[in-house]
Amino acid sequence: MNIQQLKYFIEVTNTHNLSAAARNLFVTQPTLSLAIKKLESELRTTLFTHVNKPYQLTNTGAYLYEHGLPVVQQFDQLIVDIHNMNEQSNETKVKIRLGITTLFSVQFMKEISLYLETHPHVDLAIKQDGSPYLQEMLDQKELDIGLISYPNLFPESLSFEALETTTRGYHVHVVVPESNPLSKRNMLTFRDLKDQRFSSLTTNFMLGRLLIDRGNDFGYEPNVVLYNDDLQVLLYSLHKNDSICILPIEYREVGKSDGLKWIPLKDKYDYFPIGIALRDDYHVSKDIKDFIEIIKNN
Repeated sequence: MNIQQLKYFIEVTNTHNLSAAARNLFVTQPTLSLAIKKLESELRTTLFTHVNKPYQLTNTGAYLYEHGLPVVQQFDQLIVDIHNMNEQSNETKVKIRLGITTLFSVQFMKEISLYLETHPHVDLAIKQDGSPYLQEMLDQKELDIGLISYPNLFPESLSFEALETTTRGYHVHVVVPESNPLSKRNMLTFRDLKDQRFSSLTTNFMLGRLLIDRGNDFGYEPNVVLYNDDLQVLLYSLHKNDSICILPIEYREVGKSDGLKWIPLKDKYDYFPIGIALRDDYHVSKDIKDFIEIIKNN
């Protein structure tokens, strides 16, 4: 799901008419219809009902509209603010390429916003993905700095500095539907998960790798019925797929998980610290040092 899809969905909701929404958005009606169907497919839910009147919201549609509208408004305002900042400054932008996971981008949003506000001459290009993939990009000099989780997969070229802030890492939990017998448990191990169906992050993420590696350590190949790197899509899929997933408990504060139980995972890899990653051969500029100091104030 992206901002454009959200804008399409909101316009259809506001007009209750696909043709009118398409005109307002300057797209063709088939293009808009396909975009809505793709959004429903990605979220694995139905957003509209046509029982009494066309394009009335379902419960999930109403939830998406309520929480998606402020996101679109904030995004539009962000673009306006950036354009205004560009017009006010004739300085040459200093580009910094930051790699950060989706969870950390939420947890450190305040600090990143403060950095952008106090460093208008910096063009901060943010790449969101899983820690293993971001580490590879950093190693290949496609990123300048990473705010990512351990372990260091490239110790010969990257250095990590652990964060001693209020946000130091994430704790791994098993997310199960309340209808699953495992929901009665207060703690789970990988041995307990042997016969389950999984919705999982890909191996771009540490937890995607953890599921495969630890399952194999316990003598089984996890039965993964869905791979997706959108955390909200994974949560939506659990009821429909009769599956479970492994996620950071810290995501529960920002994700919708009605009818789901988050159970602590007991394992030697049930906690992942986070840190600031840099290449050993990278010259750390003052702007990078300023960014690191602001992040440490979390």
